[in-house]
Amino acid sequence: MEHFSHEHPLKLIDEAQRNKGDEEILCYGCRESIIGSAYTCSECKYILHKKCAELPKEIDHPMHIEHPLTLLSYPPYSSSSCMCNVCKIDDWKWFTYHCSICKFDVHIHCASEKSEIEHEGHHHPLTFVERSSLFDCDACGTKQEDVSYRCTTCPFWIHKTCARFPRTITRSYDDHPLVLAFSLPTDYHKFEQFCRICHERVQPSQWSYHCALCRYFFHLKCAMVEKEPLTPSAVEEYLDSDLMNFPLPDKSVDAISRYVKLISLEDVNDIAREIFHPSHEHPLILLDVQSDDDEMINTELCNRCSRPISVLFYTCRQCNFFLHKCCAELPGEIQQPLHAEHPLCRWRLKYFFGYRKCDLCKKFTSGFLFNCSTCNFRLDVHCACLPKAIKHDAHEHPLKLEAQISNNRCSGCNNFSRTIYGCATCSEFNLAICCVNLSRTFKHEWDHHPLTLSYPPFSYHPDDFICEICEEDIHPNYWLYHCRQCDQSFHTKCIKPFDWYENVKFGGTLQVENHPHPLVYVRKSKSKFPSICSQCGQSRDGWPVLECARCNFQLCPDCCDDIVESLPSTS
Repeated sequence: MEHFSHEHPLKLIDEAQRNKGDEEILCYGCRESIIGSAYTCSECKYILHKKCAELPKEIDHPMHIEHPLTLLSYPPYSSSSCMCNVCKIDDWKWFTYHCSICKFDVHIHCASEKSEIEHEGHHHPLTFVERSSLFDCDACGTKQEDVSYRCTTCPFWIHKTCARFPRTITRSYDDHPLVLAFSLPTDYHKFEQFCRICHERVQPSQWSYHCALCRYFFHLKCAMVEKEPLTPSAVEEYLDSDLMNFPLPDKSVDAISRYVKLISLEDVNDIAREIFHPSHEHPLILLDVQSDDDEMINTELCNRCSRPISVLFYTCRQCNFFLHKCCAELPGEIQQPLHAEHPLCRWRLKYFFGYRKCDLCKKFTSGFLFNCSTCNFRLDVHCACLPKAIKHDAHEHPLKLEAQISNNRCSGCNNFSRTIYGCATCSEFNLAICCVNLSRTFKHEWDHHPLTLSYPPFSYHPDDFICEICEEDIHPNYWLYHCRQCDQSFHTKCIKPFDWYENVKFGGTLQVENHPHPLVYVRKSKSKFPSICSQCGQSRDGWPVLECARCNFQLCPDCCDDIVESLPSTS
C-alpha cells in the first residue's frame, strides 16, 4: 500500500515473516510493540501496525464537535511534538489527529478509544471517561490525573494507561517474562510481597506483574520503567576485575587482609619475624598456624579483631596475646568512604575488658577502633576495612558501598538499612552490611553437612521452605541456609542471630586488690539466678562481667576500670 506517512510502498506481512531478533520493534504510528500483522518497508525499517496503517484520514471527535480532525504523521509544530488535549500527555511526536483552525490535537490512542470495553481485570463493562480526572486508581494504587475507564455498576475506576498495560512483558534484567495479575494470587498470600524495584509492599487487591517461576512481584509502573544503562565512564570504576568476592568462605579476616594489601607499599616478601607493636607492651613473635603443632592456637582469637587465629600471626606467649599479621599491619590512619570528611585514626581501649559500639554495625568491640574525634564517629576494624565496591554471588553486577539519607530494604533479609552495598547498574539490588558478612558455608549442630548460603530464585525447589530451628515458613524471596543432601533449611537470623558481643574477646583474667582470686572476663547469659555487680549493684544479665566462679563475686567493666585505673594496661 501507499501510505501518506512514508515515501516508500508498505507491504503487509504476518508475525511469522518478520525477523524479530532480540530488539523490541515499535510501531512508528503509536510507539507500541509490534504484535501480529504489520505493514513494513522493504527499503528501510519503517513499520506500522495494521490497525495504525488503516486508520481513517479524518474523524469527528466528541470533544471537538466544531471541526473534523485530520490524521497527521506527526504534530505540525516546530518542535514536532504536542500535548494531547484529551489525556494531557505531553511531548507526543507520532500519529496525531489535528484541527488546524483550533490547534486541537488528539493522539491516536485517545482518538480510537472505545466508549465501552470489556476488561479481564473487572467483571463489569468499563466506560471511557474522556475528561482527565485526579483519582486513586484501583489498578496501580496511585493517585494521579489521567483519562480513565470507570465502572457504572460499582466504584471500580482505573487509569487509561493501566487499562492498556500488556498481559505479559519482558524486562532486560529478568530471565523470564512477567505476567499481569489483577490481584495477588492466592498461593502467595502466606507472605507479604514486595516490589523487586522500589521494595515497597505489593497490595493484594491491586494489579501487579509477577514471575511464577522466581516468585517475584513488581508494581505495574515500576515494571514498565527500565533504568537507562550507565555511560562507560560511570561504570568503569565498578568493573575492576580485582574486586573482592563475597560471601567469604567463613568467619575470616579476608577483608582486613585484602585491605592491608591494597594500601601496603612495602615488599610483601619482607616479613619481620619479631615486632614491637603499639597495641602491646612486649615483643611479638611471628608464627604460622599451618606449620605450628600447638593445637591450642587454632582455638585462640586475635586480640584486635576477635576472629580466630589463622595463617600468619604474631604472639606474645608471656601474655597469651595474639595478633593477626594483617591486623598488625593496619595503618594508624585511614580514609573511609563512609566518613569522607575526616580521616579515621586507629585507637584501642586501655584495658582488655573495655568495649565500645561501632557506629555502623552497632556491635560492641574490644579490639581496634578507627575513630574521628571531631565527629565522635567510630568504626570497628571490620567495618573500617570494608571495600568501597565488591562482587557478590547473589547478583551479577558490582555493588558499591553507600551511606544513604533514607533507609533501603536489603535484598537479602528485607530489613531496612541506611548503609548498603547497592547496585550501580540496575539499582534494584541492595545489601545490608549484616548480609554481606554472612559466610558462604556454616557448620551447625542441626545438620552434619555444611549449610550453604542460598539466594532466590529457588526454581530448583518449588515447595515452601520451613526453618528447622523456629519451625516457621521462610519467605522464598530472601536468603537462607540450606542443605541439599538433607533438604533442611534455616533462616539466616536463626543460624546466625545478631550478637552484640560478636567482636568482643572474652577469657582474659584480672587480679584486683579487693578480691583474693583472679577474675575471668565472661559474658553472663540471662538465667533465673540474676547476675549482680558486687561493687555497684547493677544487674549484669546478658552483659560482660569479670567474675570469680568460686565465690560468685562479680564486677562490671566500669567498676573494674575505676579499680585498676592506676594499673598499667594488660592484654
